[in-house]
Amino acid sequence: MPRIITIAREYGSGGRIIAQKVAEKLGIVYYDNEIIDLAAKELGIDVDTIRKASEEKTSSFMYTMSSSAFTLPLNDQVFAMQSKIIRHIAKHDTCIIVNGCADYILEDYDDVLTVFIHAPFDSRVKRVKEDYQEEHDDYEKFVARKDKARSHYYNYYTTKKWGQLTNFDLTINSDVGLDEVADIIVQLYQLKEK
Repeated sequence: MPRIITIAREYGSGGRIIAQKVAEKLGIVYYDNEIIDLAAKELGIDVDTIRKASEEKTSSFMYTMSSSAFTLPLNDQVFAMQSKIIRHIAKHDTCIIVNGCADYILEDYDDVLTVFIHAPFDSRVKRVKEDYQEEHDDYEKFVARKDKARSHYYNYYTTKKWGQLTNFDLTINSDVGLDEVADIIVQLYQLKEK
C-alpha cells in the first residue's frame, strides 16, 4: 500500500525545499506544481491559467458569468481535477505531495503523514528575498498576500481552517533549519512504518 506525506506551508517557510530534501532522503517521488500541470492537461487549459485559478477561490461573480447549470467555474474545475489526481497518485505511489489541500483531500486514506510548515513572518520575507531570490516591490505585502490567498483557498474548499494545528500530524517552525526539519519528517515517517 502506498504511503504518503502531504506538506502544506506558509509562503516563504521553505516547505517546498524541505519536501525535496525529504523525498531525496527517503528515495520517494515528490509532486507539487506537477499536480497543477496534470490538471491543466486533463482540462485542456493553459498551465498559467490553471496555476492562477488554483490559487483563488471561486467568486459568485465568476460563477454567474462563466457557468451554466452543467458547468462549474474554472477554479472549481481545477480543484476537482487536482483532487482526482491527488487521490489517483495516493492509490498508486509512495510519495510526497506539496499541496495546500492534500491533507483534506486524503483525510480518509490510511497511512498519510500530514505536515504543516510555518515560520515567523520576518524569516519568511527574508527567505523570499535572499534564498528564493524573487523580486517584488514590497516583500512584506507580497508574502502577506500569498498567505491570505492560501488561507482563503483552503478555507473555501475544505471544512477545516488553514494552518490549524489539529489538521496535521506535525506542525513545525522551519527556523530550526531546513535540513533539521527534513530529518524530523523522515524520522516520523520511518516511525510510522513500524
